[in-house]
Amino acid sequence: MSEVFKVNVPASTANLGPGFDTLSLALDLYNDFTFRVTKDGLKINQTNSNKLPEDSTNLVYKSFCEAFKFLKKSPPGIEVDINCNIPLSAGLGSSASAVVSGLLAANHLMGNELKKSDILSLATKIEGHPDNCAAAIYGGLTISVSSDDNVYVSQFPWPKELLIVVVTPDFELPTRISRELLPANLTYGDATFNVSRTAYLLSCLLNKDFEGLKIGFQDRLHQPFRKDLIPGMDTIFSAAIKAGAYGATLSGAGPTLAAFTIGKEKAEQIGKVIQEKWLEFKVKSTYRVLSVATDGAKVESLVIK
Repeated sequence: MSEVFKVNVPASTANLGPGFDTLSLALDLYNDFTFRVTKDGLKINQTNSNKLPEDSTNLVYKSFCEAFKFLKKSPPGIEVDINCNIPLSAGLGSSASAVVSGLLAANHLMGNELKKSDILSLATKIEGHPDNCAAAIYGGLTISVSSDDNVYVSQFPWPKELLIVVVTPDFELPTRISRELLPANLTYGDATFNVSRTAYLLSCLLNKDFEGLKIGFQDRLHQPFRKDLIPGMDTIFSAAIKAGAYGATLSGAGPTLAAFTIGKEKAEQIGKVIQEKWLEFKVKSTYRVLSVATDGAKVESLVIK
């Protein structure tokens, strides 16, 4: 009987305003990947999506093979069921979930020879940046730094009472397109602005100074250049804060927007305010109230009866 196991990978919201390509937070919204070892070949099934490739170009499978290649081994035949709960091209780490699932699945089949740090390094080479993958692997709030060929990650405490309202519009925005808008050079003043906000954001989270988050979430490195792709972004941020959010940010490369508050009732209210405000710009959207996912991706062996 062939081995069957499941990999659960959390969504993530990266940057958190000023922490570009550095900060990322794992969210309690999961993609589920079920792997079945077969004699040969590849088969991919997808639920809640019909947009993923079902051949060797699939990111799950490419990452799966990359781990075997890294350890100089040959991958077996595999069948993958993808239950896609994280919206695609929305800035919530859907591609990171695919990369991490493939790497973890391969590592499981090879007897867990790779450490978390090895998996993150491989994931970063595939993704091009470590932030979403770090949160997906380690869980919670992560700070990741690339240096030469190494990736270093540190977990930072996130106040559990601080909820994340993610509002996703009904259009996709590939990260590649969003990154193309970023300038090659920045002013010294803008760099200082973001360094200070990143430090202040982490201090406010650590000390639970939630009012200070309004300043801590501010950014000049990426959001000002991406807002033309997000109708009404600045207006929506202002409306979210007026409705009781401690701050609002672009989630990753967008187009999802994230707001932060305490209390489920307040969070629901903020989600509805953002939805209604976006309609003024002729954009329909869906909101979710999420908590931090304190644990990263997990592998679970399944018993087939």
